[in-house]
Amino acid sequence: MRRKRLKITLAVLLTPLLLLLLCLLAERIRGHVSLANYRRDLIAKGEKLSAKDLASNIPLSQNGAPELLGASTQLLNGEILPNHYPPRMRLLPSGHAIVCFREDPFRREKTTNHWEQLAADLKTNDVTLAQIRTALTKPFFDNHVDLSQGAMTFPYLVVPKNLTYWFGSRIQLALHESRPRDAVEDLVAQIRLTRVLAEDHIIISELVRLTIAAIARNDTWEALQADGWTDQDLLRLQQEWENIDFLSNLARTFQGEAVFGMSAFDQMRQSNSDAVSAFFGLPGSIGGPSRSKVEKAIRDLPAGDQIADFVNEQIYCRVWRFAWIDQNERKYLNGMQHLLTITRSAVTNKSFAFAKNRISDVTEQAVNKGLYDNLRFPDLENVLITVSGTIKRTMRAETERSMVLCAIALKRYILRHGKPPETLDVLIPEFLPSIPIDFMDGNPMKYHLNTDGTFTLYSVGDDGQDNGGDSAPITPKESKSLLPAPVPEWNRKDVVWPLPATPDEIDAYRKSSHDE
Repeated sequence: MRRKRLKITLAVLLTPLLLLLLCLLAERIRGHVSLANYRRDLIAKGEKLSAKDLASNIPLSQNGAPELLGASTQLLNGEILPNHYPPRMRLLPSGHAIVCFREDPFRREKTTNHWEQLAADLKTNDVTLAQIRTALTKPFFDNHVDLSQGAMTFPYLVVPKNLTYWFGSRIQLALHESRPRDAVEDLVAQIRLTRVLAEDHIIISELVRLTIAAIARNDTWEALQADGWTDQDLLRLQQEWENIDFLSNLARTFQGEAVFGMSAFDQMRQSNSDAVSAFFGLPGSIGGPSRSKVEKAIRDLPAGDQIADFVNEQIYCRVWRFAWIDQNERKYLNGMQHLLTITRSAVTNKSFAFAKNRISDVTEQAVNKGLYDNLRFPDLENVLITVSGTIKRTMRAETERSMVLCAIALKRYILRHGKPPETLDVLIPEFLPSIPIDFMDGNPMKYHLNTDGTFTLYSVGDDGQDNGGDSAPITPKESKSLLPAPVPEWNRKDVVWPLPATPDEIDAYRKSSHDE
C-alpha cells in the first residue's frame, strides 16, 4: 500500500515535469524546422547569409586601411590636441551659427585655447598627417571584419572618428589664418574618412560613418563662410561629397548585421556562458527578459541576488538555448529581412516618409505581447528598434549631404555672379546636374531668396511638413545662462542650413563663453 502511494505521488510530481519537457522538446523541433525552412527560402531568393558571401577580397595593394591605421598610432599628443580641438558651427536657438574659426582665442570644455599652440601641435604631426592623407587616396579600405565571430570588439572604430578632429583642426587653423585654399586637402581627407568603414558591413561601423559625415558637414559649413575660394577648389569639395553614398551602403550593412547576428546565435548554441554574457553581461547585447515583479522580489530577499543570478544563468539560459533559440533567430532574421526590404525601397523612393510607417510595422510585430513571448524572445523588440533607427539616421545624413551639395553650388554661383540665385533651378546644369533630394519627403531641397539678399536652404525635417524654412525649436529649453541652451538642428520645425550669427548673437556667445 505504501509503495503504491509512493508511485502515485511520484507520478503526480513527475507528470507535470515530463509534460514540460515534452513541450520544450516540441518547441525545439518547431523552431529548428521553421528556421531551416526560412534560411533556405532566403538563400533561394539570392540573399547572402554567410560571412564568406560578404567578404570584400580587396587586393592588399589597393587597401588603404593598414597604412591609415598604422600611421594613426604615430600621432603625438600636444598641449591642445587631441583633447581640446577647435569647435565648429556652434548652432544657436535662432537657427544661426557661430563661425568658430573667427574666435580668438577659442573655448573648448571651459578651457581657453590659443591658435598659436594649436599650430605647434599640428606642426609636430605634419609628416604623420600627410601619410594619412596619402593612405586616404587608396581606392578601398578593408578592416577585415570577420562577421562569423558573433562576439567581438571593434577598437579601430575610434581611429577615423578621431582623425576627423585632427584634420578639422588643420582646417580651422587655415581658415583662422585666412588660408582657405590651404584647407582643401584636409577637407578632402576628412570627407574621405567616411569611406574607411564602408566595407565593414555592420551597423556600429555605419553609425560611426554617419558621425564622421556630420563632423565633416560642420567643417564644410565653416569653410564656406570664408573668402578667397576658387571655383576649382569648391568643385573639388563638391565632387568629394557627391562620391559618398550612405543609403545604398546601408542595405549591404543590414545583410552583414544579419550574418553577424546569426554568428552570435551559433556561439550561444555552443556555449551557455556566451548566452549569459549576451543576456546579462554585455552592454548593448541582445538583452534578456525584463525583470519581472517576481525577480525583483527575490532580489530583495537575503542572498536574493545570488538566487536570481543562478536562476537566470543556469536555468533560464539553458532552457532558452534548448527550446527557443531557433525561434528567436527566425524572428530576428525575419525582422532584419523586413528592414532590408524597406531600405532597398528607400533607395528607390528616397523618402523617409515612405519608410517611416513600414519601420513602425516591423518594430510593432517584434514587441513581446505576453509572458511566454518575453521568455522566448527576450528583448528582441529593443534590438530591432535600435537597428531600425539606423534607417532614419542614414536618411538624415543623406539629406544633410544634399544640403551641403546645394550650399557649395550656391557658393560657386555667388563667387561668379556676386549674389545668390532666385531659385535652385538656376544652378542646373552649370553648378549641379540636378537639384539634390530632400530625403525626408523625397522631393528636391527647398530654397528661397530672402529680402536682405541672403538665402534660406532647408529640409522639411523629420515630420515631412514644409514650414517655409522655419528653424524655430520644436521644444525650446529654458536656460539660466546668458546664451540659451543649444538646440540640435533636427529638433526644429525645418532643418535649415544656418546663416552666420548676428553681431549681437556673437557678443552673447563670447560673453557666455567667458563666464563659463
